[in-house]
Amino acid sequence: MTTFKPTIARYWCVTDLECTGLDPQRHEIIQIARVVIDTVDHHIVTSLTMSQYIQPTRWDQRDDEAMEVNGLTLSKLQAEGISPDLALEYFCQDVNWDETVLAAWGVDFETKFLREAFRQVGRDVPFHYKVIDVRSLGHLPRARMGFSEYMGLGESCDFYSVHFDRGRAHDALYDATKTAELALELLRSRP
Repeated sequence: MTTFKPTIARYWCVTDLECTGLDPQRHEIIQIARVVIDTVDHHIVTSLTMSQYIQPTRWDQRDDEAMEVNGLTLSKLQAEGISPDLALEYFCQDVNWDETVLAAWGVDFETKFLREAFRQVGRDVPFHYKVIDVRSLGHLPRARMGFSEYMGLGESCDFYSVHFDRGRAHDALYDATKTAELALELLRSRP
């Protein structure tokens, strides 16, 4: 068994998932995307960007409301998707997990679904205990100003002057890219 234990966090694997619902025990990942950022040199490592549709194995358990939000159909997923095992292999591929942590907008959601997906295919989770929640980072300056409500990804992008096209939201690659751009903006603005 391989255990990944990052010693530094130079790279953030900014991840977004589209799923068939909100419960990782019942629902499943149907699109996975990653955008890796270098937090030292403040740029996206474009060669490490990836996105895959995943063929569902429990389509009958989908939540219709979730499917309405992401707009993915069974025919699209069957035509363009790959197996969960192969998608997770691609997700881990070429990333130096000794220097990389998982980052996401509301990282708890991605963490739960990814842990369950890795468990189901018998693979080791590459991001043990090292996660960054970009939503919380974005909220911190607002909390200092006395604001208590969290913003959505689009609202946060607007607040920090990161272009966000709401018509493209809920595509895993688009959301991961915007989360990565927002994370870089937050990193640049910190002293």
